Amino acid sequence: MRRTASVGIIFFTVFMDLLGFGMVLPLMPLYAADPRFQASAAEIGWLMAIFSLMQFFFAPLWGRLSDRIGRRPVLLIGLFGSAFSYLLYGLAQSYIVLLLARAMAGIMGANIAVAQAALADLTTPEKRTKAMGLIGVAFGLGFILGPALGSLTSAQGLAAAPLLAALVTGINALAAFFWLGESYPPEQRSHTTRRGHPLWGEPWQEAKKLRGALQICFLMGLFTLLFAAFEVIMPLWGRDQWQWTVQTVGWIFTYIGVVAVIVQGGIVRHLAARWGEKKTAALGLLLVTVGIALFIHDQFSMVLLALALVAAGSGLVHPGLSSLVSLNCSAQQQGLMLGLFQSMSALGRGVGPVLGGVAYQQWPAPVFLWIALGLGLAWLVLLRMRHLLRDSRASNGDGQNGSSNASPGAP
Repeated sequence: MRRTASVGIIFFTVFMDLLGFGMVLPLMPLYAADPRFQASAAEIGWLMAIFSLMQFFFAPLWGRLSDRIGRRPVLLIGLFGSAFSYLLYGLAQSYIVLLLARAMAGIMGANIAVAQAALADLTTPEKRTKAMGLIGVAFGLGFILGPALGSLTSAQGLAAAPLLAALVTGINALAAFFWLGESYPPEQRSHTTRRGHPLWGEPWQEAKKLRGALQICFLMGLFTLLFAAFEVIMPLWGRDQWQWTVQTVGWIFTYIGVVAVIVQGGIVRHLAARWGEKKTAALGLLLVTVGIALFIHDQFSMVLLALALVAAGSGLVHPGLSSLVSLNCSAQQQGLMLGLFQSMSALGRGVGPVLGGVAYQQWPAPVFLWIALGLGLAWLVLLRMRHLLRDSRASNGDGQNGSSNASPGAP
C-alpha cells in the first residue's frame, strides 16, 4: 500500500486524536472529585497540570526529532502512547494512578505540534493560516463529539469515557500506521549534531534571528496559563452555582465546540486574509477577555453568551499565533519552533490549573475577573508587537517560509 501525506489525512489523524482527548478532558474535574478519588480543587488542578508540565519538557524534543527523522514516526509514537495512557486512566483505582496516567499522556502528547509542522511542510505561506485553522477545526469537532460521547458513556460508569477514548485513539494509531505518509522528505531535513534539550539550546542561541517567533511562543504561554485556569474552575463554578452534573459539563463543552468549529472552519481564514494573523489573534484575545469577565453573570443566558465569546475568541487566537510562528522561521526550524510553541502552551496549561484551583478555593468569583484582566494585558502586548517578521499578507508568494536571516524589524 502506498502511503501519501496530505492535508486531509493529517486532519483526520488529528481529529481522531482530539476526539479521544475531548471525551476525557472536559469531564476530568468532576471525574476526579468523585468519592472514589475524592480530589480537592487543588488536586484537580495538579491532575490537569501534570499533562501539560510533561508536554513542556517533551514537546520540543519530539519537535526537534521530527525535524531529523520525519513527522510520521513521531506522530505514530504519540498516538500509540496516548492510547495506552487512556487505558491506564480508565482502569485507575486511586488518585496517584490517575496522576501517573496523565503524566504519561503528556510525555507522549507531541501530536499537535508535529501535525502543525506537517501542515507547514505541505502548504505555502499564503495558505498557512487556513491550514493551521484545520487544527482548530479538529479541536472544535473533537470538543463537539468528544464531550457528547463522554457524557453519554458516563451513564455506564465513570471509566466508560476514558476506556472508549483508549479504543478510539488505538484505532486511530493503527489507521495512521497504514495510511499516514511522510510530509518531510529526507533531503530537506536538519542533520545537525547539536546536543542538549531544545528548551535551552537552539532557540535561545538564535534568539536574535527568531525574535518574533520566540515572543509569540511566550505570549501563547501566557494565554494558555490564563485560559487553562478558566477551564479547570469553570465546571466547578457551574457545579456550585448552577448544579451542573458530569453530563451537563459534557454538553456545555459540546456547545463550545460548535461555536469553535464555526469560527475556525471559515471565519478565521477570511479574517487572516483581510487583516493578517496578528490582528486576527488580537481580536480573539479581546473576545476571550470579555467572555470570561461575563461568565459569572447571574443569568444563564448571559453565561451561554460568555461561553460563545470565549469559544469564538480562542478559535482565532491559536491558528493566528501558530501561523505567525511558522511564518517567522525557516523550513528547517518549523518542527523545533512549533514544538517550542506547544511547549510554552503546555507550561501555561501546567501552571494555570494549579493556580486556578488554589485561587478558586479562596476567592471563587474574583478569580474570573483576575483572569480577564490578565488576558486584557496579553491583548495589549500583542498589539504593541510591531517588529514581527511577517504574516501571510507580507508573503512574497514564493511558497517559502520566512528566512531566519531576515531582519527582525522587517515589516
